[in-house]
Amino acid sequence: MGFDFKKAFSPDGSQNEKRLHLLVETGILLASERSLDVIVQAALDAGLHLCSARYGAFFYNNIGDNDKSYSLYKEAGPDLNIFAAVPEPHCTEIPKNSFLNQLIVRSPDITLDPRFTENLPFAALSPDHPPVRSYLAVPVRSRAGESLGCLIYGHPDVDAFSPVSEDLVATIASQAAVAMDNLRLSDSLTLEIAHVDAARTLQRETANRLRQALDAAQLGTWTWDRASDLMDLDERAGHLFHAEPHVPITRTALRQRVVVEEDQDYTRENLERFLQTGGIYSAEYRVQSEDGIQTWLSASGNATFAPNTTDIIGMVGTVQDITSRKTQETALRQSEKLAATGRLAATIAHEINNPLEAVTNLIYLSRTDPDVPEPVQQLLETADAELARVAQIAQQTLGFYRDTTRPVEISINDLLHGVVDLFERKMVSRKITCTLDLQPDLCIHGLQGEIRQVFSNLIVNAIDAFTFSPMLKPGRIRIRGRHLHGQFGGGQGAVSILICDEGSGIPLTARERIFSPFFTTKLSVGTGLGLWVTRGFVEKQGGSIAFRTRSGNPSGTIFRLVLPVHMPSAASRLQA
Repeated sequence: MGFDFKKAFSPDGSQNEKRLHLLVETGILLASERSLDVIVQAALDAGLHLCSARYGAFFYNNIGDNDKSYSLYKEAGPDLNIFAAVPEPHCTEIPKNSFLNQLIVRSPDITLDPRFTENLPFAALSPDHPPVRSYLAVPVRSRAGESLGCLIYGHPDVDAFSPVSEDLVATIASQAAVAMDNLRLSDSLTLEIAHVDAARTLQRETANRLRQALDAAQLGTWTWDRASDLMDLDERAGHLFHAEPHVPITRTALRQRVVVEEDQDYTRENLERFLQTGGIYSAEYRVQSEDGIQTWLSASGNATFAPNTTDIIGMVGTVQDITSRKTQETALRQSEKLAATGRLAATIAHEINNPLEAVTNLIYLSRTDPDVPEPVQQLLETADAELARVAQIAQQTLGFYRDTTRPVEISINDLLHGVVDLFERKMVSRKITCTLDLQPDLCIHGLQGEIRQVFSNLIVNAIDAFTFSPMLKPGRIRIRGRHLHGQFGGGQGAVSILICDEGSGIPLTARERIFSPFFTTKLSVGTGLGLWVTRGFVEKQGGSIAFRTRSGNPSGTIFRLVLPVHMPSAASRLQA
């Protein structure tokens, strides 16, 4: 304990000074100690010396609502072996007064006291020791009045404990109670801090897992206050809404600033419907950045309610970029439309062939009739040529639909001439001439239908690049094809095709997105799929596509295709 009791009670000094010194030292020790064992033992030893007892024990209160019992916790005295025969008390008169009623009990001779029974602590010691005569029991009570235990002292002499001894032990019991209270409070605070730390750790882990889930799903979070109309956006939501994160902004202002005009009424009505019916808020709409880029967003949220009411006072929700999904859905619908259109065109072309063949035969019979005048013969020849052209168009239409699933040898020369012939009337009506400068025998192995579609898309774009005006000056489209011997990846041969027009050129703001799906500069007449599909077909072939354009004077655009002679295998395309 750090204090020598024998030295404190040496013949030197007065008895009161020694007791006062012992009380002070014990109080200091108990106030600074954080071990229950040391606190109880120090208080027990100090009380033993202050009342000059021969035996001492601290009985800890384990009493419950239905189970009244006490535990011998610590012992003190010159011979601790005597406590092996000491029974634990079980609610006899003295323990009941000391433990339950929290009273100090002092008896000059317990052997003559009719209140005491043999169950009393120290009442029956071992035969080798004199019996206990003097008895002192002092309860240890908490500040709240709770019984923590009891200090019990015994002496073989009669009337060994005086009122002064009783007061001194009561002082030690009070000091011990304070120390035990502080220890329990410290343990309680430590446990509470541990619980708070564990809760904070769990909260951080939950927040981290939530953030990881939000990041994996690319979700932003937001909150909305109905009364003020203010929204709070986290970093990702701020990025999606093109706004500063955690900077208050009203929902109305945000809607007017970033939601495209066509979708603003929808978002407003959707919010009003949610506020009327409750449930889960869900909306999909387009937003537009300052540079004109549009993206699709999906916002969902849950209502927050005023306490103990069903009044909606706001929302908490998430927002996600669904542009890719919307693009895929639109592309799928467009593909279905194109497929349906292709099937219809193929059916029409097939049905045209039968009456076309009959008309062709009739013209042939008329031309071979010697009675037909010469002027009529010339008209029949013209009609026959036009019918041949119709037959060619029908055959090419069937060719677009009937694609091969395996690479075949493709004559680029024949393919380009056929596509140009297909659009000849369209070019003539717009005063456009088309010249082809092709080296002989430009051949590749690939999917003929897809390559034909590539050239068709580029030539149509070249035609549409000219202004549709009655005062339009004549324009030109030039197509040049060359062999590339060993100049492509892996040293294999390739062909290079240039498609040049003298149109208006591609605007500067559109050049970076020219190959994006559903992006078009043709306004209401374009779908935005042509160049996106074209690049996909070219890359599938293993080739590349690039362009150069000029919007000034002179203006125009050049698209360059490089197609390898041999199409890569499906496995190599997947690895790439």
